[in-house]
Amino acid sequence: MDRTPVNAPQALLDWVLQRGRQLLAIRVFTTGTGYQVSISAPEEKTRVYARYFRQGPRALQVHAALVAGFRNEGWKSVAYR
Repeated sequence: MDRTPVNAPQALLDWVLQRGRQLLAIRVFTTGTGYQVSISAPEEKTRVYARYFRQGPRALQVHAALVAGFRNEGWKSVAYR
């Protein structure tokens, strides 16, 4: 059985947006001391943007603002959890 290490980031939100053939994942992870909001290409491990927050509500607000901004620019939500 696979087990996730206790210190490994856990995804709270994971949205995938698409525009044409481009995909972006906008995620919120829990970390040991707070929350991380990141943007990356789903198939790549490298993050284009990452920002850390101590409080969950602020991380969720930033995630929502990022998703809204991309959607206003023509990106479509194709997956989320």
